Amino acid sequence: MAHLALYRTYRPSDFDSVVGQKHIVQTVRNQINNKLLAHAYMLTGPRGTGKTSIARIVAKAINCSEPRNGNPCNACESCRAVNAGNHPDVFELDGASNNGVDEIRDIRDRVKYSPSLSAYKVYIIDEVHMLSTGAFNALLKTLEEPPAHVVFMLATTEIHKVPETILSRCQRFDLKQIPTPDMTNHLVRILSELGIGFEEGVPGLVASLAGGGLRDALSMLDQAIAYKTDVVKISDIHDLNGSVSTHALGQIIEHSISGDFSEVIGKTRILLENGKLPIRIIDGLLAVLRDTLKVQKLGFPDTTGIASKISTVQVLTYIKKLNSLAHELKIATDAELILEVGLIELGLDTTAAATRAAAGTPVAKSAATSSDYSIEVKVLMRQVKELQDEVAELKTLEKTAKASQTVSNEKPVKAVLELPSFSEPPQNPGFPVFVQGELVNDAVETIAEADMPKGDVGKEDILIEEILNCATKTDKSDLQGKVANRNAFAKIDLKEVVMLLKDADIAAASPEGCILVYDYETTAQKLLTAENREKLNGILAEMYGKKYGFISLPKDFWLQQRENYVAQKRMGQSPRLEQYPQRVGTKSEKTETDEPFYQDVVNMFGDIVEVID
Repeated sequence: MAHLALYRTYRPSDFDSVVGQKHIVQTVRNQINNKLLAHAYMLTGPRGTGKTSIARIVAKAINCSEPRNGNPCNACESCRAVNAGNHPDVFELDGASNNGVDEIRDIRDRVKYSPSLSAYKVYIIDEVHMLSTGAFNALLKTLEEPPAHVVFMLATTEIHKVPETILSRCQRFDLKQIPTPDMTNHLVRILSELGIGFEEGVPGLVASLAGGGLRDALSMLDQAIAYKTDVVKISDIHDLNGSVSTHALGQIIEHSISGDFSEVIGKTRILLENGKLPIRIIDGLLAVLRDTLKVQKLGFPDTTGIASKISTVQVLTYIKKLNSLAHELKIATDAELILEVGLIELGLDTTAAATRAAAGTPVAKSAATSSDYSIEVKVLMRQVKELQDEVAELKTLEKTAKASQTVSNEKPVKAVLELPSFSEPPQNPGFPVFVQGELVNDAVETIAEADMPKGDVGKEDILIEEILNCATKTDKSDLQGKVANRNAFAKIDLKEVVMLLKDADIAAASPEGCILVYDYETTAQKLLTAENREKLNGILAEMYGKKYGFISLPKDFWLQQRENYVAQKRMGQSPRLEQYPQRVGTKSEKTETDEPFYQDVVNMFGDIVEVID
């Protein structure tokens, strides 16, 4: 005798055996008991949740000769005929293969005849959304006013494709995905009835992988039973389904948290070599992180042991990044490479935050847990206020200087510094310097250098407009080729910087430097720590055989400056753009007159500079 699949063997035969659809079962059973049966029902929901099974149970219950509390007896002639699929008054149609006007017209012509064996004629149309427009129109009138002895049971997985005119003539029931606990208990009962041994956790794993569809779960279990040697093991389920064990995924996350990227890549390579798809690895990591949130916030038991090693904010950050990575994988030409790069980037923020903390660099409270590179908001606001005060004082100084010039043209004119008014933190420490309204070109770089740490190997403080003025497609293509050929893992201490370089959008390149653009400001700032700047300057010097500058910019800032550059060029001006700070760090507290900004101005213009407190 041919083997009967589990999902057919254990198809529910009455309302009591339906899993996870209590709200529907209770309503329909009450309608049958109270003689309030509707003439048409629309059952909609995901696949494998019981739509067709409920329709058959209704067909049996309303025609059963000995119903029990709304349930069919499954023993009378009518019930047995429905179970066998040969009841003369119960008709099942597949809307996908019988979707034409002729099939529906045939139904319309036959409904007027009385049932031959039972009280009702029942028409079950599965996947009703597949009917053609003409077929729906043919069904419409009959569905609205059928004879009293006819009941329509319509089922669909895509309710949005069913015309409103049809929906308005039916009682609609939305079946939900079967909860994992309900499905797990059901699978345990089946395995026990079959006398099949299984490892603890197998039913729960199968239920979670089924995605709320009991038919999928039973098919998966059926396959695992055939695959087993003695008992059904968790590893059997992973092998058959292509999923990844929680233990392996937990190890990847732990190594990512600690910044051990060699282990992250090593563990990932093992999974890929064992045939695991990149998207399945991402799905598994997301599931582990979701469970970690449940441990941290809902008190669930910690099965992976990582809940105490990662903060909730960081879990949320990981989930967002992995979700974006899943979208990238769908369009990637080399999914395995994108996966490895994405997993390395996942832990970069954590490693950088730990490095900054060890160096004593103050970070925002949120950064300590979320690995955010942003400077604390309160510190930024204080700096903005100080700069605004400086602007006000310098404007006063300018007025005083102009007044002095009016009194005597022979008296030396004092140099005044005109700064822009800031509503946001300054984007460049090198402010333009004006003497009586004339721009002193050399002062820009001089002042920009004054407050920067020294020691980097590279062309220092190159300006955006300097690169754009000399940028060519050839230089850009040449740099892209050099970057593409650079092996990120050739030197383990340089892999983070090389990966950041590969991840950049090379917006422009000239013989003297390049502009690297990133979607997010936090990523752009990763290259701007003293350590990473020094490493990248060394890499670029090695590529070009000379000092070669770079500018790291967030995308929004770059787009604004590119627009400003084009606008100034069209006006015939020599572009002067706002600059983005190219070093990340904090300054020690100093008095205003001790600031390098003021000292450099004094050194530049001598005693004609007067600082007013």
